[in-house]
Amino acid sequence: MKKARIVILEGTWWNTHEVPLVLPYFHALEISHREIDISHRTFRNADDVSYYVSRIPKNSGVFLYFACHGVDSELKPAGERSRISWEALQEVLSSAKDGAISFIHFGCCEMVRSGARRETLEPLLDISGAKWVSGYTNEIGWLESMLLDLALVSQVFVPFSWASDGRTAQLKRRATKFVENYEHLARQLGFSALCRLTNKDLLIPSRLHS
Repeated sequence: MKKARIVILEGTWWNTHEVPLVLPYFHALEISHREIDISHRTFRNADDVSYYVSRIPKNSGVFLYFACHGVDSELKPAGERSRISWEALQEVLSSAKDGAISFIHFGCCEMVRSGARRETLEPLLDISGAKWVSGYTNEIGWLESMLLDLALVSQVFVPFSWASDGRTAQLKRRATKFVENYEHLARQLGFSALCRLTNKDLLIPSRLHS
């Protein structure tokens, strides 16, 4: 059985040099599950994202995971001067090869606009060719979001990656079950996803709870 591929792009957080804070958590998942293959890179600007995304081989179907600070739908991989706007992000993701990316997830604060979730996420699906884009509307706690991120990989992405027929019915079912299992935490963090099914895009959850 093929391994599910995860590409982690991690900012420098509060540091000026590389400190891979999320990598140990994914390594633990890799050791315990033995069903994922991890690639980790540090990024500091939009050019870094474009370069690393362009190097993902065609039809790899990876889970592209962004881990850095975020605010008002902008990434801050290395401080205020490193901000990457949503429009710039769309541009760099256009460098992805066909089928290179299946899932995109932002393990960052405030990357999805709560009042325009579909409008925020849909352009990234269109430009990247992914089946799934997700992130958080709120400021997020480190451990809480890390738990949800790992569960997303294990319970939604990995089974989808193993599927060989390309159907999205199972993806819808697993996504719904995922949100049900972690309802309180997902609501607290403002977890939001847009999933591209055969005939429509499914917003998950359908509405945010106040």
